Amino acid sequence: MMTPSPFKSLQERYGELLQLCDSVEAIIDSIAGRIDPNLCLATAAKISKLGAPVAAPPHSRTTSPDRQPLLAAALRSAVAGRSVHSWSAIDAMLRVFLDELRRHVAAEQALLQAMEGAKTAH
Repeated sequence: MMTPSPFKSLQERYGELLQLCDSVEAIIDSIAGRIDPNLCLATAAKISKLGAPVAAPPHSRTTSPDRQPLLAAALRSAVAGRSVHSWSAIDAMLRVFLDELRRHVAAEQALLQAMEGAKTAH
């Protein structure tokens, strides 16, 4: 049995993260209308499982290292109707998270492409 290359495994992981981005975007789009509680709960679970927080840019003032668990908890409690945050605040939190996650994935994918390019050039 052949083990997948580390590059392939990372690309698959980034695909999963981009799917998470799609879910977050769908929630953001639904906040003004009908919110899908199952999508919110599934997305909150995925956010909770991310592990280490997505690195925030050095100039970012809107986030902290522990924001992922807080975002997931806020989303779960909002679906249950007992959130201390308004949906407007959750919308803003989701947008910051989405922006940072997309930037993180794009930067990592660019780095992987450069590494693969350097590897094939030799």
